[in-house]
Amino acid sequence: MNIQQTEAIVLQTEDYGESDRLITFYTKLGGKLKGIAKGARKSRKRFVNAFEPCSLVDLTYKASRSLAWIEACKLIEPHLALRSDLQRWAGAALASEIMLEMVAEGDPDPDLFFLLRDTLARLAEGGDLKNILSLFLLRFLHTTGYLPALEQCSVCQCPLQAAKQWSWNLPKGVLFCQQHRAAAEGIHLDLGTLLLIRQSRSLPLERIWRLHLLNDKKALLFNSMLRWISAQIKKDLKSLKFFA
Repeated sequence: MNIQQTEAIVLQTEDYGESDRLITFYTKLGGKLKGIAKGARKSRKRFVNAFEPCSLVDLTYKASRSLAWIEACKLIEPHLALRSDLQRWAGAALASEIMLEMVAEGDPDPDLFFLLRDTLARLAEGGDLKNILSLFLLRFLHTTGYLPALEQCSVCQCPLQAAKQWSWNLPKGVLFCQQHRAAAEGIHLDLGTLLLIRQSRSLPLERIWRLHLLNDKKALLFNSMLRWISAQIKKDLKSLKFFA
């Protein structure tokens, strides 16, 4: 078994047996990873405060075909501000649960690691909670290949700039222009919101947080994306009840 070292974010912690813990991480180098920490529930020195959900850690582990063997785990950033604000903690839990449910194990993607790391940091700093989470969802769907091009009407192929009002059918990934949206199923969005969505896909990660959705469009997009994700995983997101 090869020893690996990487930055990681704790997604979930579970008790295992009498003294062990199972921890799921999203790692910078290895993607989603599930490992066992032997004796973690009894030891007061080896893994001090290292397995709290949403914490950024320096992880050392031995890879295997099943569970990784956690050799060491040192805390880098606990995001303590999240733990003193119930709404922001719920938002962080929501982002973590989406990573748990939507991303396969052993499929590394550093872009997803940096997205989750930045999202947790932004939530801890404050700011518009739903705007941060909406931008996280848009970038997540783009990075994982679920966000469509949003370039033209699926009926008449008129370009995006040709109409001010549009309808987006998220499950099918298609757009309908003002002329054809009346009979189309989907959420109604204006041109400005669609252009912002395109920016969220193409801007460098550190710059997407400057984007701000209008309040009515923010709620509409946020709820629609979460409904779509629930449909993909075929169950409700548990953290949504906490978030509500």
